[in-house]
Amino acid sequence: MMLIRADNQPIDTRFGDATWITDFITPNNPDVILKYQELTEGLTNPDDIIIAIWQYVAMKPYVTLVASKLLVGGKVLVQEDTWFFPAEAMKVGALNCANKAFLLTSLLKNYMLKPGDVYCVVGDLTLGDVGSHAWVEVRRGGRLYIMETTQPNIRYALIPKELAKAYEAKLYFDEKTVYTVDNRVNIVEVLQADFALDPIQYLETYLCERCLELEGS
Repeated sequence: MMLIRADNQPIDTRFGDATWITDFITPNNPDVILKYQELTEGLTNPDDIIIAIWQYVAMKPYVTLVASKLLVGGKVLVQEDTWFFPAEAMKVGALNCANKAFLLTSLLKNYMLKPGDVYCVVGDLTLGDVGSHAWVEVRRGGRLYIMETTQPNIRYALIPKELAKAYEAKLYFDEKTVYTVDNRVNIVEVLQADFALDPIQYLETYLCERCLELEGS
């Protein structure tokens, strides 16, 4: 698959304040760096490091929407579904799929330094009534894997990309660059889609089947 470089895009998910999509990936934030160091202290095996980082993000409770309020000068601003910067997400009790993917990508990029080895991905999940979704893709040993942040069981969460056909990526990005999989992709429409992953049981069943297929191969 060839990625096509695209213009950076603003997204309004923070009380009317438009933010560049790349700004949600923050590997160089001091709090993100400290958390990465904390999670990986004493670990030397690459897979152990990656799984430790994933587990921290995956164990945060998943919710379809994260509503929030901002009090400014006696006025209350309401965001029905909020996208947080990773340092903020670490302080929030429950996160949606986009926030989890931003956080995991930012932490992993402190370890996976080679360009193209880790991306935050936005696209569609073609299962049941599930629609738009966000996840992380990593490259290990020349093979691409999908890292599912909404599943707290590693058995369901690390899937070879070629086995997970229901994940239809449309947009890849990191802290520097945005890519599409097709020059006909409307980036604004992709980013403005509903990212409520519901019902989640479709995803659990699907991923378990992919794991079984992997174990038997």
